[in-house]
Amino acid sequence: MIKLSEWERYNFINTSDTPDITVIFPSREIYFSRGLLNTMRLNPENCPKTLDQWYELCHPEDHLKLSKLEEAIYGHESSLSLTRKLYCGDGYYRNFRLDAELQRDTNGRPLRLTGSETLPLSAWLSTAEEGDRIECAEPDGRIKILEAVRVQGIMTLRDVGCIEDMEQENLRLRREIQRRIFAKSPEIPSLPEDLSKGTFLKRKLEDCINSALNVMTGDNRLKALRRSIGETSLMIGIAGLTSSGKSSFINALLGERLIPEHTRATTNIPIICREGETRAAKVFFQDGRSEDVRGRKLTGAYMKNIASELHNPGNKSGIARIELTIPGAMIPEGICFADTPGFDALAGSGGAALRNVLPELDMIIYVTPVRARLKGADYDYLRLLMNMNDRIVFVLSQIDLERDDTEAGMIKHSAHDKILEDINAIRRDMRNFCGRDFDVIPMSSKNALEKFYDKKSKAWFDSNIEDAVNYFAPLGSGSFIRALMLRGGRALKIIDSVITHKEVTGSSRWRLQESAAKLRKVLSEGGELPSMPEGYSFSESVITPERKSQSPLTGLIQSMREREFKPKFFGLKVFRDRKAVLLGAERQQSMKLFSRLAHNLMIETLPDGGASSGEWLCTGHVMPFECVRISVTGIDENILIAPPNALISQNVDWHKLFREYVPVVSVDLARVDSGLSDLVNSPYITGLALTEWVLAFGNAGMFDTRQIDLVSQVPKRVDEFVELNGLKAPEWFVYENYKIF
Repeated sequence: MIKLSEWERYNFINTSDTPDITVIFPSREIYFSRGLLNTMRLNPENCPKTLDQWYELCHPEDHLKLSKLEEAIYGHESSLSLTRKLYCGDGYYRNFRLDAELQRDTNGRPLRLTGSETLPLSAWLSTAEEGDRIECAEPDGRIKILEAVRVQGIMTLRDVGCIEDMEQENLRLRREIQRRIFAKSPEIPSLPEDLSKGTFLKRKLEDCINSALNVMTGDNRLKALRRSIGETSLMIGIAGLTSSGKSSFINALLGERLIPEHTRATTNIPIICREGETRAAKVFFQDGRSEDVRGRKLTGAYMKNIASELHNPGNKSGIARIELTIPGAMIPEGICFADTPGFDALAGSGGAALRNVLPELDMIIYVTPVRARLKGADYDYLRLLMNMNDRIVFVLSQIDLERDDTEAGMIKHSAHDKILEDINAIRRDMRNFCGRDFDVIPMSSKNALEKFYDKKSKAWFDSNIEDAVNYFAPLGSGSFIRALMLRGGRALKIIDSVITHKEVTGSSRWRLQESAAKLRKVLSEGGELPSMPEGYSFSESVITPERKSQSPLTGLIQSMREREFKPKFFGLKVFRDRKAVLLGAERQQSMKLFSRLAHNLMIETLPDGGASSGEWLCTGHVMPFECVRISVTGIDENILIAPPNALISQNVDWHKLFREYVPVVSVDLARVDSGLSDLVNSPYITGLALTEWVLAFGNAGMFDTRQIDLVSQVPKRVDEFVELNGLKAPEWFVYENYKIF
């Protein structure tokens, strides 16, 4: 067997800036050069280690090309070229062209594949016709649409996406001008109820805080609150002593070691983290300047350099805060997390940093490690925090350090029981400290970070990070109004504390009382103060065998992101011993569901290429009537696929067919309303009224931030549809067909 020598491995991985790749046979080990890792936004720790893992990065539409690649490797080819889309570390698919040479032994068996992966824009242009278009991802994640055009006999490219955006903006401006010219009176565009209420509440709170600042001119707490009023996300601060695991907790949510750990300088400035479409860091300076770092430039080394610079006593950078957006981070929508200074660092610049950021925090996560009871420093820090905000949740970190105590092969004291004792100790200590109960969530940031891209592993579930995220996720709903109410409450607390101070007298006292009265009125109009999440119980943790789901909707969203889709599909109770018949107003929807069942293959055309659109397809040998038999790798079950609605024969005995097959109706998630209305005139609607059936909503992976909103509409739409048409309520589920998680 050929192996890479230590020199080859070092030279190949650490020094090569070209996008090279090497595969060693028969072990199928794979090695990437530094240049290719940078191009694909991967890091050496999380990149594929074998050829089969590399195949998993291929877009579902291009999976069929992999069989041709395997044929070339194990055939007699000495060179090969292949163009397909690969999944990159920033969450985007990009076109790559593989040009490789194969070394073989005397018997023709492959020994080594050596080649390069390039972005083949020029290769595509050489075969394109005028008018063809291609999507090209920029380093910052923006998708550019390029069109092939012929200029003076030479084929070149132009950015049509930019032109289309300008045309849309031009059209919008023309409509706005026409609306203003012909409107009888000025109109305010209507806003969604929650946004409209939030905008009104924001303006009122700003007026009240500005009035108070006219008296309390030097109060940095109110200034920080005024600055935070424009933040639409709920800001949750991560607090705790130095080395308690705060930065590790944030890194586990981000899925990479971006924030330096184990250094006092790390959090001397607040670092705000949120999930977003673009990988970027915005650095704000104390003199009002700011700078952006995007794409591949944003690395752990970059963040470590900032920490080192801040730790330098001669630091002149004057950095005030850093805001990060990371695609794919496990941060719920409507929420951002803020890493704050460790309490041990408050004697230096960390004290000023905490005083500046504390008024902005709408909620606090206090991190404390296992095997460490709350100490005097913890109580001092908690007292400081609770003077401003008592909405605190504890995270018990480093639970991976706990082990079962055994004796003679028997468990005497389990790790689970020891963690539970730590949780109860924190709750008991806090009751003695302030007379209140607090939620305590155990978590292993180390396991969560190491298994971020292996969410099927036991270590991932044992990390308990999903329970932690699900605990905070409901707070993201209506986060703008929730955050404004909390910030208004903190502002009122600050003003009231100043009013009671003996030195505030005369007109200043009267003006502050007036501001406080206005603020109370605004808060009363805003409604009740938002409640904390429902209490967390460790008995529901993933660490115990009897794990309970957080909510039906949470479980549903999670099921869309898991790869074991086929077992879940055929595990539905409705199937029992029956088979599946895939129905759809359009054959395309049925084929997408079928391809999802076939190991994420995206089958756009029929496998045999010979069946007409009006014929039935069957994957098995036993057919209910004459069908075209198809064979696809990964499908062992007998699955029947119907023609589109318009081409189904009227003489099909639906009652007989549905006794043996479970009808599965495929609808596009984006067409929750219109897709269901298409079923009303379907020829099989009478059969659905008499049998159990399944309703499948596809293409969920296309909608990102709209996904939760679309899914939340499904139960109501399904109930309305079955009631209106006199049907039995179906089992329903949502699946995605485009992304590999």
